[in-house]
Amino acid sequence: MLQSMRDNLKGTAAIIVAAFFGFIMVIGGIDFFTGASGDSANKAAEVNGEKISNLDLQRAIQNRRSMIESQYGENVPADLLSDEQLRGPVLQQLVNSAVMRQAAQKSGMVMSTAAVDKEIVQMPGFQINGQFDQQMFRDGLRRMGYSPVGFRQLLEQEMVMQQFAGSVSDSAFATRAGAEKVVAVSMEERDFDYVTLSAAPLLETIQIADDEIQSYYEAHQQDFLRPEQVAIEYIELTPEQFAGNIDISEEDIRAQYDQEVKNFQANIRRHAAHILIEGDDEAAQKKVAEIQSKLDESGDFAALAKEYSDDIISREEGGDVGFTSGDVFPESFEEALANLDVGQVSGPVKTDNGTHFIKLLEVADAEPPTFEERKAAISARLRNAEAEREFVDAVSRLGDLAYNAASLSEPADALGVSVQKSPLFSRQGGPGIAADDKVIAAAFSQEVMEDGNTSDVLNLSDNHSVVLKVVEHKAAGVKPLEEVKAEIASLLKREKASEQLASKAEAIEQKVRSGEALADVSNTEGLTLEASDNTRRGGFGARGEVIDRVFGMEAPKPGAKTLEHFKLASGDVVVAQLRAVRPGDLSRQSKEQRDALMQQLASMQGNAELAAVQQFLAGKAKIEIASGE
Repeated sequence: MLQSMRDNLKGTAAIIVAAFFGFIMVIGGIDFFTGASGDSANKAAEVNGEKISNLDLQRAIQNRRSMIESQYGENVPADLLSDEQLRGPVLQQLVNSAVMRQAAQKSGMVMSTAAVDKEIVQMPGFQINGQFDQQMFRDGLRRMGYSPVGFRQLLEQEMVMQQFAGSVSDSAFATRAGAEKVVAVSMEERDFDYVTLSAAPLLETIQIADDEIQSYYEAHQQDFLRPEQVAIEYIELTPEQFAGNIDISEEDIRAQYDQEVKNFQANIRRHAAHILIEGDDEAAQKKVAEIQSKLDESGDFAALAKEYSDDIISREEGGDVGFTSGDVFPESFEEALANLDVGQVSGPVKTDNGTHFIKLLEVADAEPPTFEERKAAISARLRNAEAEREFVDAVSRLGDLAYNAASLSEPADALGVSVQKSPLFSRQGGPGIAADDKVIAAAFSQEVMEDGNTSDVLNLSDNHSVVLKVVEHKAAGVKPLEEVKAEIASLLKREKASEQLASKAEAIEQKVRSGEALADVSNTEGLTLEASDNTRRGGFGARGEVIDRVFGMEAPKPGAKTLEHFKLASGDVVVAQLRAVRPGDLSRQSKEQRDALMQQLASMQGNAELAAVQQFLAGKAKIEIASGE
């Protein structure tokens, strides 16, 4: 059936399916793969007698790795994706999943077949344009190694577990008193005025002596520590480096095209529909006889499928199960289908799934594309294939060529590539290739950094390899004075400017405390008064600094104002006058805002209660964790 599914499930559709299973995996700490393989692999853990196999664990690790890569792209540090890093938390998730599922089963929770099927057809990953697609469903399961029956069983377990988790978390609620306390703090508003005494005009007039810089430097050595750093030269290999120098002949393209045509003609795809009767008891045999009788009377196949078929996924589409190239359905099914003419219906065909009546809807044997239509694509494919071969050959030679090389120039020349050099970087990484964890680990290894050896070939990905050599090494230590002299001078200037401005700020405060209005004093001093009413916490830059300091000021007593001055990071000094503080008031929020807040608080409470239940169940469970390899 699913050659067309393979085609349809590439690109966006494939991402949607992967995202769906990732979603299932993280809901409530539930993993989709628990129990999938039983005793098919060595035991990774056992929970109340239920085994979690190493196969279960490896599948879950790969699922988590795919989720992380999908979310963060190629910039994820390699150590975060390693089995060693993922094994612990993923195994714990599988254990938690087993504990929760067992509790759900013990409580008697069940899920109807209809509910499970309804969930399947509503999954976005199995839909095209909002409609369930048979081919995407079957191909998606096939990619992950699940049969429809096995998938239903797993989904039923997860739905029951979610039902159990929901019975805990959904019962939580938030009180109005709790919501009022949250709002009082988070939505507090303050009214204040402030003036800024700028340090900028003073900075150019302030002179800093060398001995002042020296004294500050000696007294603040810890502020000028430099981490250990290295710079590397490296040879980087990718297939793309070789593709540009490869010429593909017309003869080679023609030969490949001729082979495609042969394959195209041999690869006949048949579009099938079926009516499935599960089981082999008397009732099932009676249904088979009824269907055969109605087909003999020229009954409508699609209508009969909707009436009789036990395949709930295909029956609503008249039994349509999509295309097959001969390798999708059981052998007896495929043989019967291959012997049908278009529009013809088979007799009863038995497989492990039950008894089928099979109808051939169409045969896809369209004309192959022309040579001109395929020429560019074939040329690119042949060029990429040759580039891949050259890349693999170059990687295999690179280690020997670079071994004990005084520099990487000779190996690079032999391979026809260039040597590149990085700037200095620390163990936290640097720009470009220096951000890769494998490169960092190799560059700071004893063999490479201290002994001066060339690194082993580092395979950063399937199509990206690197070998490197350290060409500069700076030990950790205090940065030299000359390197930080300008930085210290700038800092000391800001401090001196702030000291001068603080005296002016105190004078302004004194005038205001003596009864003058801050607005009048500001006007006399040629300063700009900023008024900020109904201000809430937060903000960026200098204003964010001001708001943060104002929210730390003591609330004024009724009829009074609070006055303070403080320094900003820029050296500017601010005189602020706090006029009013109003705690957030839940009743002032709209009904929608109140409902959203109560829902959010209830959700937080529910998550906390669910975590507590899970911890309680795990504490009572008999859990055995096998030692890792």
